[in-house]
Amino acid sequence: MDETTDQVEQALESQGVATETPVPEDYFGFDVTHRVMLPDKVSWVEFKELNEGQRRQYLNQSNRKVRMQRATGDTIMDLAAGDDRYNLLKVALTGWNLYKQGEPVPFSRKNLEEFLEKASPTIIDKIEKQVRKHNPWLLQDVTVEDIDEQIAELQELRKEKAEEQEGKDT
Repeated sequence: MDETTDQVEQALESQGVATETPVPEDYFGFDVTHRVMLPDKVSWVEFKELNEGQRRQYLNQSNRKVRMQRATGDTIMDLAAGDDRYNLLKVALTGWNLYKQGEPVPFSRKNLEEFLEKASPTIIDKIEKQVRKHNPWLLQDVTVEDIDEQIAELQELRKEKAEEQEGKDT
């Protein structure tokens, strides 16, 4: 801005006149997508940040049943960690550039389910990590202890891989 414009804005602001017009945001149009490039640097998977309706759909699919046994007072909770990840990716993934036996695979619910069943867990881990990163509400239940446990697991895995690599180099 030039000096004259600055002076005019200062004069207007000193008299209580707004120099900017606020623009309302569209809170109904939440639609943000991201891509995860796969190791071949050609294939990719596209996912979205979940809106409230999609969040509810995912949470309802992941809802765990809890039963109380009156006689013993024991609580029984059905846990299915694999289903949790599967349900999250079913809701979040929206498209891809994937090939099967040299032919492009169109994105569809059926093909998505097949991909989630048959893809390498390493690839699914990479995709899930990015989905969770871009949906921070998914990490609300994570404790510092959970993170420390994951760090310890990764350090152990690193140690094993380093030892494995040393064995190959000798």
